[in-house]
Amino acid sequence: MRRSALLLILILTGAMIASAGNASAFSGQALATFQVVAQQTWTRVVQINSIAVKISWTGEFHYSSGEWSALFSVYFEDTGNTYDVYATEKGYVDGDGKYIWVLKNVQTTDSTETDELAPLESWYDLVVKSIDTDSGEVTIYNEYSGDTYVLKVGGTVDISGSFSAGSISEKTVLELKTIENTMTGPRAVLVLHHITAMSAVVEVYPNTGYPPGTEVGSGQVALAPLKPDVPPAVVVVGEHAAGADVAAGAKVGIAVQKWIDVVMEKGGRIPSPALRPLADLISNSVGVPFQNLNADAMLDTEVKDPDTLAPVVYTVGGPAANEYTKLILEKNADRIPVKFVKENGRWYLVSKYGDKWGGSYGVIIIIPAADSVIGIQKRLEEGKVKVADVVVAGLDRKGTYAACALLQKGFISPILTGSSVMELKYFIEFQGRMLLLFGDNPNMAFSASAGGSFELHVTAVVVTQYGKIVKVITG
Repeated sequence: MRRSALLLILILTGAMIASAGNASAFSGQALATFQVVAQQTWTRVVQINSIAVKISWTGEFHYSSGEWSALFSVYFEDTGNTYDVYATEKGYVDGDGKYIWVLKNVQTTDSTETDELAPLESWYDLVVKSIDTDSGEVTIYNEYSGDTYVLKVGGTVDISGSFSAGSISEKTVLELKTIENTMTGPRAVLVLHHITAMSAVVEVYPNTGYPPGTEVGSGQVALAPLKPDVPPAVVVVGEHAAGADVAAGAKVGIAVQKWIDVVMEKGGRIPSPALRPLADLISNSVGVPFQNLNADAMLDTEVKDPDTLAPVVYTVGGPAANEYTKLILEKNADRIPVKFVKENGRWYLVSKYGDKWGGSYGVIIIIPAADSVIGIQKRLEEGKVKVADVVVAGLDRKGTYAACALLQKGFISPILTGSSVMELKYFIEFQGRMLLLFGDNPNMAFSASAGGSFELHVTAVVVTQYGKIVKVITG
């Protein structure tokens, strides 16, 4: 809704603000140059060094780690490879390693919201902890990210990616505009700047030796295979969970481990046509003798730094039975399309469309750790190996067990029989791509050549206690 409103504001006012700090370090003649405008998608063939390159502009600008990026799907006629390419302000090397895609002259528009808060009042997840009128300072706590900011009047802080009502398509800046002295005491006047990119210029340069699938930057290298002490998956169960939840956790662990073992053993001989290309790539690129490809398990109370546990973390049991499930659901509340809601002592599942389920229903929710492939890559470069959480839970023990049984069936069927639960194909591919992080070329995990284009989105599958899928919702 906000994005549409911003586009309307732009059309009505024509206000365009040039972003600062986007000067490129590249010089010389670009091999190709073209302009992109938000939401105005197109596909065209561009000749680069006599090579036909089919470029599809998705219309999407993203903001992450202090810079803008523009997402393209690029097909190289000479190699037959298709990649998701993020042109960035620093420069991004495509999957073939041929070119560096640089984003320049980013034009943005700024939509603002303002609110006045007294101490201990909150706005979204921003809580004013204290106001010092003498120094003109306000201390603000971000409940969503756990960060604390101390701002002087006129001061700003970039909270992009750590703001519950923000998105990857915007740069979010918090400003302390002034401090008002009222009859009831001082109040902080806060302004939220929702800054979105509206247009930019893309320049394509020859690659001078940077690794494929990486961003140009100081000391930046291609992703290294994950260390042998990192398991491909971890299953988390509640320390005080009921026996049914513990049994469900064990079944999830067994299903994941069996899936990994059979994929590594059978590779391209897997019956499922959809899974076969990815499985073949996994079996050929991951060195089994040198890697720990055994799923692990732990209690919710043992989880200290979830970002370093494993590429995929399965958390079994609802928020009442598993503290890690509760943490993940609260942290991603704005992204999850199905929520656990407690009313009059009873738990319900409520979708973003108003659907409501009570009784013995279960749910499987996959929650990527970032909203874009480039965001995942940057996390991995920072040592944050977790790529996604998968919640396997129910409104009661029967619901949790049903969700577990569905996930177990969805993993094993395509390997042994070739058939699979259609609604779980995204889960299966996600787990498969995570195995590629242990191979010789971890960047392949996010490449379109590893079985087609891959997008990151939250997905929830609601199931009855008898294993029947009633609804699939994406965030």
